[in-house]
Amino acid sequence: MSPVAPIVIAGAGLAGLSCAYHLKSPSVVFDRELHPGGTARSVSVGGFTFDFTGHLLHLHDPYTRALVRRLLGDNWVECERNAWIHSHGVNTPYPFQANLHGLPRNVVRECVAGVRQARRVFGDRPLDGAGPLHFREWCQRLFGEGISRHFMIPYNEKLWGVPATAMTPEWCGRFVPVPTLAEVEAGARRVHTKRFGYNTTFLYPRRGGIQVLAEAFAKKISALRLGEPIESVDWRKRKICLSSGKPLAYRSLVSTLPLPELLKRLDPFPNDLKGPLESLRWTTVLCVNVGVARPRISGASWTYFPEKKFPFYRVGFPMNFTPHVVPRGCSSMYVEVSYRPGTEPKTPSEKDQLFREIRRGLLAAKILRPDDRFPVIHFAPLRYAYVIYDENRTAALSTIFDWLKRNARTVSIGRYGGWKYSFMEEAIRDGRKAALEWEGI
Repeated sequence: MSPVAPIVIAGAGLAGLSCAYHLKSPSVVFDRELHPGGTARSVSVGGFTFDFTGHLLHLHDPYTRALVRRLLGDNWVECERNAWIHSHGVNTPYPFQANLHGLPRNVVRECVAGVRQARRVFGDRPLDGAGPLHFREWCQRLFGEGISRHFMIPYNEKLWGVPATAMTPEWCGRFVPVPTLAEVEAGARRVHTKRFGYNTTFLYPRRGGIQVLAEAFAKKISALRLGEPIESVDWRKRKICLSSGKPLAYRSLVSTLPLPELLKRLDPFPNDLKGPLESLRWTTVLCVNVGVARPRISGASWTYFPEKKFPFYRVGFPMNFTPHVVPRGCSSMYVEVSYRPGTEPKTPSEKDQLFREIRRGLLAAKILRPDDRFPVIHFAPLRYAYVIYDENRTAALSTIFDWLKRNARTVSIGRYGGWKYSFMEEAIRDGRKAALEWEGI
């Protein structure tokens, strides 16, 4: 009797590793990289440990929380979020829309008046009966003109790299707190004691960076083939072709590759998916990891920068998650800069120029000092960083996912396989869900 073909998992990020971990059927995981983790991985340079941008564990599901703690053992710490917005020359607590106190008085007046006007026009349930909205309309209904103009629109246009009228608010959900009018007014008079948002606390590995979570999963998986990418998928014969040229039959395929990368590997490429593939849009991020030879350059977890004069949209401070990611007497930052795909700096001179601009911005924000030294400057590109939610996305995904399941016995999951805006807990849950779905089919 010939052996049963395994469930093949493309990608050893958290979604793929979670799927393999939860499967009881034979499975094998393939990944191009030599280390597991996908974008949830870390690099050690000159005594500093950096992630590929901030990867913090916001765990809400009891099962996932218990699983992560079990995998990490005692190698974790729980942190209180200390996030800020730098605008108009001052720092105010996150989220902007609930913490206007401390901004210039004219800005505070404009923002509060904007929310009051929005409530007068649209009522206390401003989205009811509104129909499809683009992001700018959504912001103006919920937050009014002032908050939209001073933070919501400029920050999100900077991050996503497209006009606010060219994206939908489908991604917002849990990610954008919506305070009541009374909460906005209270936050304009004094600093709020209430904590807003889904990420008020988070777990992070005490040592080793976020990479240690992927490695903990990997230790539980017997068939993990790193440095061995899947080059093509013969969906008619249910076979993958590896970089070695060797084919392997699959029973089912679980892909966590960025969705465009999976579709490009379909052989032959189905004409039905040409239009949906071309409609997928995304943002590239260059994460600039910086080691600073000075302790405690900031007390923040991270800070948002909505204004155009700063080239970056967010700066995080890993040494405030755990002191074990920096040498004694040092600090560290991850600086995130967004680009349209293909326009990011690639040559050493382009990267040097970007760092000069970053340094000027950090000096202006009073995070750096003129005499600061940088023992490490590390560039970590994320080709696929943020999926753009536009009017074509939902229909394209419906067509793609239905075709993959019917014709290729394939499911595409995770942040980039599912082509969505999500966080690490959701990736772990996606992997578990896929394992349960394909088990025994």
